[in-house]
Amino acid sequence: MSLDARYVVKPVRKALQLLEALVGEGRPLTLSELAERTALPKTTAFRYLYTLRSAGFVVQAEGNDAYTAGPRLAAMPAPAAAIEALRQAALPEMQRLQLRFNETVNLGVADGAEVIYVAMVGSTRSLRMEAAIGARDPIHSTSLGKAMLAIRPEEDRLDGLPRRLLRRTPRTITSRAALAEELATASAQGFALDLEENETGAHCVAAAIPLHGLSAALSISGPAQRLPVEALPRIGAALMQAAAAVAARFDGTPPR
Repeated sequence: MSLDARYVVKPVRKALQLLEALVGEGRPLTLSELAERTALPKTTAFRYLYTLRSAGFVVQAEGNDAYTAGPRLAAMPAPAAAIEALRQAALPEMQRLQLRFNETVNLGVADGAEVIYVAMVGSTRSLRMEAAIGARDPIHSTSLGKAMLAIRPEEDRLDGLPRRLLRRTPRTITSRAALAEELATASAQGFALDLEENETGAHCVAAAIPLHGLSAALSISGPAQRLPVEALPRIGAALMQAAAAVAARFDGTPPR
C-alpha cells in the first residue's frame, strides 16, 4: 500500500535521516559531513541535531564538531546483522578469556531496560553459571547491564529504567540513588560487578565494549566461592583489554 505524502511530517523524516547516517557510518560524523549525507543545510541539520541531543539520541563530543549515536539510540535492539558481526568479533577474545579463567564468558547487548545474552563460551567445570542464548535479565541487576550503563554520560545513566527496580535477590540494588553510585564506581574503575544481585550464589564482572551506536559488554560469571571479591579486579582488567580488542576488530581498526 502506498503512503499518502500529505501525512508525512517532513522535519521528523529529516531528523530520522540524520540518525540513519550516524548509525550507518559507525563512526563520529561532523556537522558538515551529516549535512552533506542528508542534503540538509547546515543550519537546519544543526537544529535537528540539537533537538536529538536534548532527547539523548545524539551526543556531541566535547571540544569538537563530531556527533555520535546517543545512549537512547544505543539502548535499542541492534539489527541481527550487527549482532552477528559483533559475535564474530568477540568470539576469539571470549575463547581466550575462557581458557585463562575457565569460567563462563558472556556477550550481551542492551534492549531498553534489559540485557540480551547473544553469545557464550562455557566453563568446562561441572559447577558453572550459564545463561541461555537469547535470555533476558534486568539491566540494573547484571554486571553486563551495569557496565553498559556506566559508560553513558552521567546524566543519562538511569534513562529508560523503571521507577521501581525489580528485586531479583536479597542483594539486588533497587534504589536508584544507590544504583547511580554503583555506576559511578564502575565508570571510574572501568568494569562493573554483580555480587549475587542477579542470581544467588553467583558473582559476575563485566566491561563495556566501546562501540558507536551499539551498547554491548563482555562478562565472566561463576560461583561466588570460585570468584571471590578480591579476585574480581584482575578479571575486570582482563575484560577491559578484551573489550577494547573486540571494539577494534568490530570497527576494522588495529588494537592499540
